[in-house]
Amino acid sequence: MPVKLYAFIGPHASGRATMVSQLIAMGIPYIPTYTTKIFLRREQYKNSLYRTVKREQFSEREYIAKYEYQGNDYGIDKQEMLSALANNKVSVIMLGLAGIPQLKKFVKKEFETVYLLADQASLIDRMLRLNYTNDEIKYYINYAEEHKELEQWKSTDYVVKNIKDPSIAFEQVLAIMGLMQIRPQDEIDALLGNPSTEI
Repeated sequence: MPVKLYAFIGPHASGRATMVSQLIAMGIPYIPTYTTKIFLRREQYKNSLYRTVKREQFSEREYIAKYEYQGNDYGIDKQEMLSALANNKVSVIMLGLAGIPQLKKFVKKEFETVYLLADQASLIDRMLRLNYTNDEIKYYINYAEEHKELEQWKSTDYVVKNIKDPSIAFEQVLAIMGLMQIRPQDEIDALLGNPSTEI
């Protein structure tokens, strides 16, 4: 089986962190992103996905991909990436669109991108449930519109609609990653309560 690296792309509140956290819980290796961003209290769960460092510490590392997003620096550590590719058949990362061309130069065929598609209403609803202020919601929605984040799916390998039931989106991600098995027809018939048909 070839080595695969899946990068999750999407606007703020698209569900990337939730999706990647579920994959980590299944035992899928994750390559963390280093950043200068300090996460707010309600975003503390992201501390397990990102490594927040001071600006001077950020510049000390060698990155395989480095980009700026909303005034903060983000980077994927080169040695951690090489180690993951050498030791794991499948790994996942979270990535900004600006990091894709950089990674493609090094990872090439093993690298695939998954865009989590969520409409504006879904993004607003999620931020409201996370107790974002109206000003914060307005900032993130305006940022997504101005930087065409809702159109970034055009530059990715796969698009997963993550609007209503997140479990459906998660199943689609598992299928993309080849982590769902196709059942024999007799098992499907048994699950559906259909009598087996003999020819």
